[in-house]
Amino acid sequence: MIGTRMTTVLAIVFCCSPYAGAALTSGFETGDLTGWTATGPVDVVTEQYARDFLGLTQPPSGDIWYPAQGNYFASLWSTDSAGTNAASLSVAFDAAAGDVLDFDYFFDYGDYAPYYDSATGSLSWTGGSTVLFQHNTSGHELADDQNIGWTRVSYTLPATGTYTLQFATQDGLDSFESILGIDSVAVGPAIPAPGAGALCIVGISLLGRFRRRRAARTRGA
Repeated sequence: MIGTRMTTVLAIVFCCSPYAGAALTSGFETGDLTGWTATGPVDVVTEQYARDFLGLTQPPSGDIWYPAQGNYFASLWSTDSAGTNAASLSVAFDAAAGDVLDFDYFFDYGDYAPYYDSATGSLSWTGGSTVLFQHNTSGHELADDQNIGWTRVSYTLPATGTYTLQFATQDGLDSFESILGIDSVAVGPAIPAPGAGALCIVGISLLGRFRRRRAARTRGA
């Protein structure tokens, strides 16, 4: 009976133990693109002026984009003075089924129809892929000069293996650039629900009580 109780308590404690570390964490706080692969005009910045040529009341407030968290974010431009009209940013990582991918993004659409500058976020792995967000692709057109403010995306990974996360923006015409911002990318075990945390506390309490009783019986013997 004592052995059964001990096993139950240890199982409760184990289920809420903190994980050893995340599969991926990147807020670009090193000030560079370490660990990432970039093509086209991509940079790590502390702020970015909005491309709001219509002067609409929309994100960001104050006409400047700031990081969603920390001091830096990645900025992808749809075109640049060198003539390239697209930018991409990608990273590969290993993770387990049930891990959660989180990140923040904004899309500052600095053009107008029919010159749809596009922005996409996608994830691929052996045997599968998914689109995490898309703007100005077919069926996902924005209004002229419409901005998508900082938005949090979370996605539960379906399998254990190697993943590739990619962000991209492309210009519909070689003028009126758009900007895709990326920040606070992280992959790791799902955070336990509040009830799981309470269960963890109960388990630790029971374990302590069991140890005290066992110690008292040993001294009595």
